[in-house]
Amino acid sequence: MSRRSEDAKERKYYSAGAGKPPIFVQAIIDNKKMSAIDFFHITDAYLDWDQAGDDAGVLEPLIAFLTRWGDELIFAFHDMMAELLYSLDTKKIARDIYKDSYFSGDEFLYIRCVALVNSKRFYNDIVKGRRKLKDDYEFEAILYVPELAWARLHNKNPQDYPHVTEFCYETMSNVEGWGEGSAGE
Repeated sequence: MSRRSEDAKERKYYSAGAGKPPIFVQAIIDNKKMSAIDFFHITDAYLDWDQAGDDAGVLEPLIAFLTRWGDELIFAFHDMMAELLYSLDTKKIARDIYKDSYFSGDEFLYIRCVALVNSKRFYNDIVKGRRKLKDDYEFEAILYVPELAWARLHNKNPQDYPHVTEFCYETMSNVEGWGEGSAGE
């Protein structure tokens, strides 16, 4: 096989059109993988902050968007969300929040969720230590978006959600990020 035919085989082309997902969504669905850039593009575009104070209202456009384009998009979103949360699951970030105060694993997860809904720049600033998460903001509701979108799509109970992510975002799952100790040391 010539080099030219190998390149043609690997290259995929997507087109816009009525009833078709946006081109970047077509690529996500085809690859069954979402980039962090795509994740933040979607959350920036589909969270309705005019509904602040009503988490379901804030999340509704995002849930509707994921539901519209199916399982592959929902699962890719869930995978990237888990990976991003996993990356924030570190002793350093926890200590920046809690210092010497009481540490709650669940609360730390909900606080990390704030980084997912505030833009890629905000997230990167947290990862690089240029900004710190605060213990007075949480956004737990984002965790349930994949299950809710899937349940709506299939008219099933969210508890029947079948997808399992590669990364676990529960607090202290990132063994490398926590080293030998814990935030309570």
